[in-house]
Amino acid sequence: MSRAWWRRNRFALPVMVVALAALAWPVSETARDVWWPRGQHVAVSPGGDGRAVVGDVSLSLASFGRADDVPDQPAPDGYTVWRAELASDGGGGESLNCTAQLQDADGRRYTAGSRYLPSYDDESIGLYCGGPDGGGVAYFLLPDDAEPDAVRVSALELLPEYWTLPVP
Repeated sequence: MSRAWWRRNRFALPVMVVALAALAWPVSETARDVWWPRGQHVAVSPGGDGRAVVGDVSLSLASFGRADDVPDQPAPDGYTVWRAELASDGGGGESLNCTAQLQDADGRRYTAGSRYLPSYDDESIGLYCGGPDGGGVAYFLLPDDAEPDAVRVSALELLPEYWTLPVP
């Protein structure tokens, strides 16, 4: 494009950008209304007693470490299996399905239950937050060079808040 074209359109181009932004704002209202309540935006850390409370559900990390009881099929080469046991109470009597992720020191997150994980005897089908069946066991598969930092647990009904439990 020639220099004359830019000179002729130097006012029209910024006006067009502002007009497009003004039109996009009302159209994006639905997306903005869904984004906040469906995402993990507010981290809740444990207090002095080791429990983090989201809503009326209290959650703590009962134990964390390398999975020692290696079954017949070990983890793939270059990976380590980590085991987190969660303890939960509260929640008014109804158990909430929870998902867990293990965050490493670099901020990368690994979801529990990789399809490459060996089968463990105490492997739970799911984690439950609150209620009579609260807690559970989660296994994570991390590369050997990843340093575990925190277990992140969330329940869809309690978003945007989630539990972040530092590992020892």
